[in-house]
Parts: sequence; structure tokens; C-alpha cells
Amino acid sequence: MPSTTPLADFQAIGHNTLVYTPTTYTTKTTAPLILVFSWMGAATKHIAKYTIAYQRLFPSARIVLVRCELVDMFRAEQEYAKLLAPALDTVHAHVRSGGEVLVHSFSNGGATQLLQFAKAWKRKQLSGENESENENDMMPMRAQIMDSSPGLGGWRKSHAAIVLSMPKGWLWRFFGSLAAHLLLVGLFLRDKVLQRENMIVAMAKQLNDPRIFLNNVPRVYLYSKADSMVGDDEVEHHANQAASKGWHVRKVRFEKSPHAGHVREDEAKYWDAVMQAWKRGA
Repeated sequence: MPSTTPLADFQAIGHNTLVYTPTTYTTKTTAPLILVFSWMGAATKHIAKYTIAYQRLFPSARIVLVRCELVDMFRAEQEYAKLLAPALDTVHAHVRSGGEVLVHSFSNGGATQLLQFAKAWKRKQLSGENESENENDMMPMRAQIMDSSPGLGGWRKSHAAIVLSMPKGWLWRFFGSLAAHLLLVGLFLRDKVLQRENMIVAMAKQLNDPRIFLNNVPRVYLYSKADSMVGDDEVEHHANQAASKGWHVRKVRFEKSPHAGHVREDEAKYWDAVMQAWKRGA
């Protein structure tokens, strides 16, 4: 049974990377590996609400958790690929033994890390003897769950997300908002000078790139009309684009839930959508 201390039953295996291995787990298990990319600055007690649910849904499944901090959003691909190596190796071993993977990402932070993971996976596959690209090089998923993402990185919403991810305390409450604005100013100027696309906009486009992600994987978008950080219209636009490119998309909208908090509005609705995607991917 899960510990009463959040994530106490997880073992750290790398940078912001933890793994849970149930006592019933074997390399020959038919249970999936659950790969979770949490939202930026997520507290352990909040992440645990989802990992505990997965422990109940799939008692014999391993769970790999990749947490996200603000600095991770700005790492170079090659640098971050090295930090993701323990997670990559764990997932690769599971897939090599014939196991399947359920991927669950949260917010733009988790979606960004998922994208970096998928790119690192493909580079790792292509670094072997196979020099020509094909769908076997891409990250295998039986189902993909996207909670509260992707947004378009607007100023007000990005500011809110950055402030929320900051440490708690009077000092951060006093200076955090100003620091977030200064960071956004710096990013805006950098993109203008270098003529680069906004990193969140670029991330959203790549999530729908069939050269990076397999488009025969069922994808569920969980989002809310009341989300102050990622608009429901932004998520629906992305979902519609994905459907036009071949993905089997299911849009599950909540009405009153906050960012990355939709399960609190209707737990049955939330987990039913996850399990239906898993079954459809069979």
C-alpha cells in the first residue's frame, strides 16, 4: 500500500527523476509502465494524488516520475537529454522486455519535458546501427494523457504559471511577481534579437509533429473552462489540429476546476477518460 508520506515509496534515480516499483512487479508483468511528467514546481502532496490513483488502477505497474522546475524549461536539448538518461534507460528496458507505456503530462512544464524526452529517445535510437528514420525510432506509447496543456505562452498566463512555481514565503511573495515579469521581458527580447519563436508556441507545434510523436496513439486532453493559465480555447485548437493530423483525440472539458486540478472537480470523469484511452490503445 502507498505510504502516508507523499512519494515516500519512490526512489530517486536521477535529476528530478523518481521511480516506484511495487513488490508485485516483475520484468514479465503485463502491467504498463506509467510515465508521469509533472507540472512546474508541483508539490509532492499534489503529485501524489495522481501516483496513488495509478497505484490503485495498475497495482503491478512501475511509475517513473519526472518532476519539473523553472530552470528545466530553459535547458539546452543536449544538456537535458543527459539529465533524462535514467528515465530513458528505465523506460527503454521496459519496452525492450515487451512492456507498454502510458504517458501522462501536466501543464506546459510537463509537456515541455515530454517533448524533450521524445526527442532524446529518438536521438538514442538513431545513434545505433539504424541510420534511417522510421516510426520504430519514436517513443512508444499505448496512450497519451495531456492535462492542462498546451497553452500558447501568453504574458499574463505565463506570469501566473511562473509565480505559482516559485517557493512559498514572504520574500518570494514580495519579489516573485517582479522577478517573473523581468524574466518574461528577457525572454521576449531574446526571441526578438535571435528571431526565435516563443518557446511555448514552438513546443505546442512539435507536440503535433508526427516525426516526433506517433499519431496512431490515442490522446486525451483534460482541461478546464476556468483554467487561468491555459485557456480551454488554446487546448481545443491544439486538439483539433492533432485530429486533423491523424491522432485519435478525445477532449474532456471541466467547468470549474483550476489549472492541473481537474481531478478534484470530477474524479470519476477524469480517470474514466484515462482508462478509456488505455483500452483504446490495445
